[in-house]
Amino acid sequence: MPLDPITLEVLLSRLQEIVATMEHLLFHSGYSTILRESYDGSAGITDRRGHPVIGSGMPGHLPPYHITVQGVLNQYAIEEMRDGDSFVMNDPYWGGTAHSPDLAIVTPVFWDGTVVAFCVSIAHKPDIGGMVPGSAAAAAREVYHEGLLLPGVRYWASDGIVPEIDAIIRRNSRQPEVISGDLRAQVGCTKTGGVKLTELCQEYGGATILEVLQTLQDLSERRVRRGLAGWPDGEAEGEIQLAPDGVVTDTVVRFNVRVIKAGENITFDFSGCSPSFRGPQNLRPQSAEAAAMLALVSYVDPTIPINYGCRRPISFVFPEGSVVNPRFPTPVGSYFASTVMLYSAILKALARFNPPRAVASMGFGTSGPGLGYREGRAGKPSVQYEILVPSMGASSGADGAFVVTPMGHITPNTPVEILETEFPVRVERFEPRIDSAGPGYNRGGLGYRKQYRTLTDAVLNFRRMRAHGVWGVFGGGAPAEPVCSVNTGTEAEERLAFPVTRDLPAGHTVEYQGQGGGGYGDPLTREPARVLEDVLNGYVSVEAAASDYGVAIDLARWAVDESATARLRQRAPVGVG
Repeated sequence: MPLDPITLEVLLSRLQEIVATMEHLLFHSGYSTILRESYDGSAGITDRRGHPVIGSGMPGHLPPYHITVQGVLNQYAIEEMRDGDSFVMNDPYWGGTAHSPDLAIVTPVFWDGTVVAFCVSIAHKPDIGGMVPGSAAAAAREVYHEGLLLPGVRYWASDGIVPEIDAIIRRNSRQPEVISGDLRAQVGCTKTGGVKLTELCQEYGGATILEVLQTLQDLSERRVRRGLAGWPDGEAEGEIQLAPDGVVTDTVVRFNVRVIKAGENITFDFSGCSPSFRGPQNLRPQSAEAAAMLALVSYVDPTIPINYGCRRPISFVFPEGSVVNPRFPTPVGSYFASTVMLYSAILKALARFNPPRAVASMGFGTSGPGLGYREGRAGKPSVQYEILVPSMGASSGADGAFVVTPMGHITPNTPVEILETEFPVRVERFEPRIDSAGPGYNRGGLGYRKQYRTLTDAVLNFRRMRAHGVWGVFGGGAPAEPVCSVNTGTEAEERLAFPVTRDLPAGHTVEYQGQGGGGYGDPLTREPARVLEDVLNGYVSVEAAASDYGVAIDLARWAVDESATARLRQRAPVGVG
């Protein structure tokens, strides 16, 4: 008998409450700043096949849950699993995590002696071993360089932690207490989710809950198909390129997608991507799948719940040996910046099918910089691992959002107070970067400048990337390039133009100047009052107001010079579409 709508809605709310509780426990029990401050983690529920049903936290983690669960099932038959078990997996080739610092906990949920679902959590760890503090080394040439690989092993049993596995993990991390604490937070949140899901089975019956888990996937599939049916059939292509850095690669690396839409189905063909290369900026298919699913739902209807049902109308083509499907043991530690580039190329292609939702490119050149200290605030080795959150491109409805993570919009910068309290570092500058956003009728979100001064000797691991082909839409302009340098403003200033690992003695500085988002629409149509406001706020210089927007500012009155503005705006538009 089909579920009635009221019961379905009530049980959906109960499931949402369960995953919200799991997320809360994860972020409030974790030890590392990357988890409890930057929220680089997730928690969710899958069906017994591992198909994700509902989750909370980092959105990009949820779509690959099924690959992670399947990776565990490849090691342990479902009949071998026991109530109380939790398994740990971080191998990006055998499971669904994006790179080795992302550790997944998979906890089976039992009802009437049978596994009926899994509670899953993925969370980034500040260090899992490898060449450098932070694990994701800029110099990595094999996945072995990027830290310990766990192929899906029992980490927790009914009588508690498996001490041998815990000892191996701790011994391979520069911060054993932190990684162990984070893993316990993941186990705890998944076990809490399992208990609550079992209680729901007791209250409504196991068969009803199993039906709900499938129905929710069916509803998401139906909504995606309905949205696709309203789009015109056809093909579109999007591309963005990783610029040569002279260290990892001397050639342009293409992140290309060809989108083929036919009826209620859509194909993402990545055959135009470059072959994989020796650096760590490659990405596994699960990362590309997550990028495609999130981009598609944003163009179809952002209110559609992300679950396995969204994937059913999608076909993927991943050529083996390409930058989006590298062969083992190719490194993938710096996958995120590449995934954001691919996500942007997908957004660019999808604009052909739904122009009102077109969005300019977001800021690129970002990755998580690592500063490793031989002696931290507590007198022990510590790893400062951050996400340098960029800004978004403009859309038809608004300027680009300032400091918002692409694909993972919940992830903030680590607060300055936390950094300075927990690590031997002083943040001497953190401010919007003037003229960093692409101009447009709606301008992109601004980049920012952030400068650190080390108070003890440190090792800097910076995996900066530079993109070719950043864009605005419908006449909007491209943003400024990102810049990273050490000892900025001194005679010893040095610009870092490529991925780098280097010693940073005490007292030295490293500064990152982020790239803003692209603009939307002709900048000469932006209302002069809005341009003046940006000038007064320090977002746009007086010179850029004139050259990019055609707006003259009277410096004596700090007001718009209307006659001079009219003359400037008689010239042709300067935006690049």
